Amino acid sequence: MDNEILIKQFDEIETKVERVLSALQALEAKNVELKRQVKSLEETLSQKETAEGSFNEEKRQIRERVDGLLKKLSDFSNNNS
Repeated sequence: MDNEILIKQFDEIETKVERVLSALQALEAKNVELKRQVKSLEETLSQKETAEGSFNEEKRQIRERVDGLLKKLSDFSNNNS
């Protein structure tokens, strides 16, 4: 009788260990997927930061050119007055 109880307890332990291992494998797979997503998002963020930097530089150059043209118009207007 004691052997039957012991065998039953080992079976229960084995079942619980198998569930824990299964859960661990699922969590490891999810972790790999989340790491992949993080890497992808970091790459996307980097690309957007680069694009934003380019856009800001382009905007700065346009602003300088407009300011230069406005100064030329002002100087022209002052010289012809």
